[in-house]
Amino acid sequence: MAAVIDSETRRKANLRSLQRLDSNIVDLAITATHVVLYEFSNSKRTWEKKNIEGSLFITKRSDSPRFKLIVLNRSSNENLEVPITASFQMQVKEPYMIFRDGAASKGAEEIRGIWFHDGNERESIVSYLEQVVKSLVKIEKLEASRGMEAVEVLPSPDAKVDAGAALLATLNLGSKNTSLSLESSSEPKQSSLESSPVPRQNLVLDKKSLQLSLLSLIQDERFLDLIHAQYLKVLNARNAREQQARRENTNE
Repeated sequence: MAAVIDSETRRKANLRSLQRLDSNIVDLAITATHVVLYEFSNSKRTWEKKNIEGSLFITKRSDSPRFKLIVLNRSSNENLEVPITASFQMQVKEPYMIFRDGAASKGAEEIRGIWFHDGNERESIVSYLEQVVKSLVKIEKLEASRGMEAVEVLPSPDAKVDAGAALLATLNLGSKNTSLSLESSSEPKQSSLESSPVPRQNLVLDKKSLQLSLLSLIQDERFLDLIHAQYLKVLNARNAREQQARRENTNE
Protein backbone atom coordinates (compact mmCIF):
# COMPACT_ATOMS: atom_id res chain seq x y z
CA MET A 1 0.00 0.00 0.00
CA ALA A 2 2.82 2.40 0.91
CA ALA A 3 4.52 1.70 -2.42
CA VAL A 4 1.34 2.61 -4.29
CA ILE A 5 1.01 5.86 -2.34
CA ASP A 6 4.66 6.73 -2.93
CA SER A 7 4.28 6.03 -6.65
CA GLU A 8 1.21 8.26 -6.93
CA THR A 9 2.88 11.01 -4.90
CA ARG A 10 5.91 10.85 -7.19
CA ARG A 11 3.68 10.94 -10.26
CA LYS A 12 1.86 14.06 -9.05
CA ALA A 13 5.15 15.76 -8.20
CA ASN A 14 6.52 14.99 -11.67
CA LEU A 15 3.33 16.28 -13.28
CA ARG A 16 3.60 19.57 -11.36
CA SER A 17 7.24 19.96 -12.44
CA LEU A 18 6.34 19.34 -16.08
CA GLN A 19 3.39 21.75 -15.92
CA ARG A 20 5.78 24.47 -14.77
CA LEU A 21 7.74 23.74 -17.93
CA ASP A 22 4.65 23.55 -20.15
CA SER A 23 1.32 24.78 -18.78
CA ASN A 24 -0.63 22.87 -21.48
CA ILE A 25 0.41 19.47 -20.08
CA VAL A 26 -2.58 17.73 -18.52
CA ASP A 27 -1.35 14.21 -17.77
CA LEU A 28 1.52 11.74 -17.88
CA ALA A 29 1.03 8.82 -20.27
CA ILE A 30 4.17 6.75 -19.60
CA THR A 31 7.62 7.27 -18.08
CA ALA A 32 11.16 5.87 -18.03
CA THR A 33 13.41 6.13 -14.99
CA HIS A 34 16.74 7.10 -16.58
CA VAL A 35 17.76 7.86 -20.15
CA VAL A 36 20.69 9.53 -21.90
CA LEU A 37 20.50 11.52 -25.13
CA TYR A 38 22.90 10.87 -28.01
CA GLU A 39 23.18 12.58 -31.39
CA PHE A 40 24.56 11.09 -34.58
CA SER A 41 27.42 13.06 -36.13
CA ASN A 42 27.33 12.83 -39.92
CA SER A 43 30.87 14.14 -40.21
CA LYS A 44 32.37 11.67 -37.72
CA ARG A 45 29.86 8.90 -38.45
CA THR A 46 29.57 8.16 -34.74
CA TRP A 47 27.15 8.68 -31.88
CA GLU A 48 28.04 11.55 -29.56
CA LYS A 49 26.74 11.82 -26.02
CA LYS A 50 24.88 15.05 -25.28
CA ASN A 51 24.70 16.76 -21.92
CA ILE A 52 21.10 15.64 -21.35
CA GLU A 53 20.13 12.74 -19.11
CA GLY A 54 17.40 12.06 -16.60
CA SER A 55 13.82 10.81 -16.43
CA LEU A 56 11.79 10.57 -19.63
CA PHE A 57 8.09 11.40 -19.82
CA ILE A 58 5.52 11.06 -22.58
CA THR A 59 3.00 13.78 -21.75
CA LYS A 60 -0.54 14.54 -22.88
CA ARG A 61 -1.36 18.14 -23.74
CA SER A 62 -4.54 20.20 -24.05
CA ASP A 63 -3.21 21.92 -27.16
CA SER A 64 -1.38 20.87 -30.32
CA PRO A 65 0.83 18.89 -30.32
CA ARG A 66 -1.31 16.59 -28.17
CA PHE A 67 1.72 14.54 -27.08
CA LYS A 68 5.25 15.55 -26.19
CA LEU A 69 8.36 13.61 -25.21
CA ILE A 70 10.29 15.34 -22.43
CA VAL A 71 13.52 14.46 -20.66
CA LEU A 72 14.00 16.44 -17.44
CA ASN A 73 17.72 17.02 -17.44
CA ARG A 74 19.63 16.29 -14.25
CA SER A 75 22.87 17.72 -15.66
CA SER A 76 21.71 21.25 -16.56
CA ASN A 77 18.66 23.42 -17.20
CA GLU A 78 18.54 22.34 -20.85
CA ASN A 79 15.74 19.79 -21.16
CA LEU A 80 14.82 17.70 -24.17
CA GLU A 81 11.37 18.49 -25.58
CA VAL A 82 10.17 16.68 -28.70
CA PRO A 83 6.65 17.15 -30.09
CA ILE A 84 5.09 13.84 -31.12
CA THR A 85 3.39 14.42 -34.47
CA ALA A 86 2.31 12.28 -37.41
CA SER A 87 5.73 12.93 -38.97
CA PHE A 88 7.61 11.47 -36.00
CA GLN A 89 9.96 8.67 -37.14
CA MET A 90 11.41 6.11 -34.78
CA GLN A 91 13.18 2.77 -34.73
CA VAL A 92 15.00 0.60 -32.21
CA LYS A 93 18.65 -0.15 -32.80
CA GLU A 94 20.26 -1.63 -29.71
CA PRO A 95 20.91 -0.02 -27.34
CA TYR A 96 19.12 3.10 -28.64
CA MET A 97 15.68 4.28 -29.57
CA ILE A 98 16.55 6.33 -32.64
CA PHE A 99 14.17 9.10 -33.67
CA ARG A 100 13.81 11.96 -36.11
CA ASP A 101 11.09 14.52 -36.56
CA GLY A 102 10.71 17.04 -39.36
CA ALA A 103 9.51 19.54 -36.76
CA ALA A 104 12.86 19.40 -34.89
CA SER A 105 14.40 22.82 -34.36
CA LYS A 106 17.71 21.89 -35.97
CA GLY A 107 16.18 20.50 -39.14
CA ALA A 108 14.81 17.31 -40.54
CA GLU A 109 18.26 15.70 -40.91
CA GLU A 110 18.92 15.67 -37.19
CA ILE A 111 19.07 12.08 -35.95
CA ARG A 112 19.08 11.47 -32.24
CA GLY A 113 19.10 8.39 -30.06
CA ILE A 114 17.93 7.78 -26.52
CA TRP A 115 19.73 5.18 -24.40
CA PHE A 116 17.56 3.57 -21.73
CA HIS A 117 18.94 2.21 -18.48
CA ASP A 118 16.04 -0.30 -18.45
CA GLY A 119 15.44 -2.17 -21.71
CA ASN A 120 11.88 -3.07 -20.67
CA GLU A 121 11.07 0.61 -20.23
CA ARG A 122 12.42 1.27 -23.72
CA GLU A 123 10.11 -1.40 -25.17
CA SER A 124 7.12 0.09 -23.36
CA ILE A 125 7.92 3.62 -24.55
CA VAL A 126 8.43 2.47 -28.14
CA SER A 127 5.19 0.48 -28.14
CA TYR A 128 3.22 3.44 -26.78
CA LEU A 129 4.74 5.90 -29.25
CA GLU A 130 3.99 3.57 -32.16
CA GLN A 131 0.31 3.54 -31.18
CA VAL A 132 0.25 7.32 -30.76
CA VAL A 133 1.84 7.99 -34.16
CA LYS A 134 -0.52 5.53 -35.88
CA SER A 135 -3.48 7.35 -34.35
CA LEU A 136 -2.10 10.76 -35.34
CA VAL A 137 -1.57 9.60 -38.92
CA LYS A 138 -5.19 8.36 -39.08
CA ILE A 139 -6.46 11.67 -37.69
CA GLU A 140 -4.35 13.62 -40.19
CA LYS A 141 -5.73 11.57 -43.08
CA LEU A 142 -9.28 12.01 -41.81
CA GLU A 143 -8.84 15.77 -41.55
CA ALA A 144 -7.36 15.93 -45.05
CA SER A 145 -10.25 13.88 -46.41
CA ARG A 146 -12.70 16.02 -44.51
CA GLY A 147 -11.16 19.17 -46.00
CA MET A 148 -11.56 17.83 -49.53
CA GLU A 149 -15.17 16.88 -48.86
CA ALA A 150 -15.87 20.31 -47.42
CA VAL A 151 -14.72 21.87 -50.69
CA GLU A 152 -17.00 19.57 -52.69
CA VAL A 153 -20.01 19.85 -50.37
CA LEU A 154 -19.97 22.78 -47.95
CA PRO A 155 -22.79 22.17 -45.44
CA SER A 156 -25.16 25.09 -44.87
CA PRO A 157 -26.04 26.15 -41.30
CA ASP A 158 -29.38 24.36 -41.69
CA ALA A 159 -27.54 21.12 -42.43
CA LYS A 160 -26.61 20.78 -38.76
CA VAL A 161 -30.24 21.20 -37.74
CA ASP A 162 -31.47 18.65 -40.29
CA ALA A 163 -28.73 16.21 -39.36
CA GLY A 164 -29.37 16.61 -35.64
CA ALA A 165 -33.06 15.95 -36.08
CA ALA A 166 -32.41 12.97 -38.33
CA LEU A 167 -29.89 11.42 -35.97
CA LEU A 168 -31.82 12.02 -32.79
CA ALA A 169 -35.05 10.81 -34.34
CA THR A 170 -33.51 7.37 -34.79
CA LEU A 171 -31.81 7.06 -31.39
CA ASN A 172 -33.62 4.66 -29.08
CA LEU A 173 -32.26 2.48 -26.32
CA GLY A 174 -35.03 -0.06 -26.41
CA SER A 175 -37.98 1.37 -24.50
CA LYS A 176 -40.14 4.48 -24.26
CA ASN A 177 -38.52 5.36 -20.96
CA THR A 178 -35.02 5.30 -22.38
CA SER A 179 -35.56 6.85 -25.82
CA LEU A 180 -33.74 10.11 -26.48
CA SER A 181 -36.54 12.63 -26.91
CA LEU A 182 -35.80 16.20 -27.95
CA GLU A 183 -38.83 17.46 -26.07
CA SER A 184 -37.27 16.43 -22.73
CA SER A 185 -34.15 18.49 -23.36
CA SER A 186 -33.17 21.05 -20.77
CA GLU A 187 -32.71 23.59 -23.59
CA PRO A 188 -35.55 26.13 -24.11
CA LYS A 189 -38.00 24.79 -26.66
CA GLN A 190 -37.50 27.68 -29.07
CA SER A 191 -33.74 27.04 -29.21
CA SER A 192 -33.91 23.23 -29.47
CA LEU A 193 -33.15 21.35 -32.63
CA GLU A 194 -36.81 20.39 -32.91
CA SER A 195 -37.86 24.03 -33.23
CA SER A 196 -37.12 23.85 -36.97
CA PRO A 197 -39.63 21.54 -38.65
CA VAL A 198 -37.92 18.98 -40.84
CA PRO A 199 -39.84 17.27 -43.64
CA ARG A 200 -39.98 13.54 -43.09
CA GLN A 201 -38.33 12.79 -46.43
CA ASN A 202 -35.25 14.80 -45.41
CA LEU A 203 -34.60 12.57 -42.40
CA VAL A 204 -32.96 9.91 -44.56
CA LEU A 205 -29.20 10.47 -44.84
CA ASP A 206 -26.91 8.67 -47.21
CA LYS A 207 -23.54 7.47 -45.91
CA LYS A 208 -21.59 10.50 -47.16
CA SER A 209 -24.08 12.99 -45.74
CA LEU A 210 -24.10 11.16 -42.43
CA GLN A 211 -20.30 11.33 -42.20
CA LEU A 212 -20.23 15.07 -42.95
CA SER A 213 -23.09 15.72 -40.54
CA LEU A 214 -21.39 13.84 -37.70
CA LEU A 215 -18.13 15.70 -38.27
CA SER A 216 -20.00 19.00 -38.14
CA LEU A 217 -22.20 18.13 -35.18
CA ILE A 218 -19.36 16.88 -32.99
CA GLN A 219 -17.92 20.42 -33.01
CA ASP A 220 -21.23 21.98 -32.00
CA GLU A 221 -21.25 22.60 -28.22
CA ARG A 222 -25.05 22.89 -28.07
CA PHE A 223 -25.47 19.53 -29.78
CA LEU A 224 -22.99 17.90 -27.37
CA ASP A 225 -24.74 19.50 -24.39
CA LEU A 226 -28.05 18.12 -25.64
CA ILE A 227 -26.72 14.59 -26.12
CA HIS A 228 -25.00 14.65 -22.72
CA ALA A 229 -28.16 15.88 -20.98
CA GLN A 230 -30.19 13.07 -22.54
CA TYR A 231 -27.51 10.54 -21.64
CA LEU A 232 -27.67 11.58 -17.99
CA LYS A 233 -31.47 11.32 -17.99
CA VAL A 234 -31.32 7.83 -19.47
CA LEU A 235 -28.69 6.79 -16.92
CA ASN A 236 -30.67 8.18 -14.00
CA ALA A 237 -33.86 6.49 -15.24
CA ARG A 238 -32.10 3.13 -15.48
CA ASN A 239 -30.59 3.52 -12.01
CA ALA A 240 -34.00 4.40 -10.57
CA ARG A 241 -35.59 1.32 -12.14
CA GLU A 242 -32.79 -0.92 -10.85
CA GLN A 243 -33.15 0.49 -7.34
CA GLN A 244 -36.92 0.00 -7.48
CA ALA A 245 -36.45 -3.60 -8.64
CA ARG A 246 -34.01 -4.30 -5.79
CA ARG A 247 -36.44 -2.86 -3.23
CA GLU A 248 -39.26 -5.00 -4.60
CA ASN A 249 -37.07 -8.12 -4.45
CA THR A 250 -36.10 -7.28 -0.88
CA ASN A 251 -39.76 -6.84 0.16
CA GLU A 252 -40.64 -10.21 -1.35
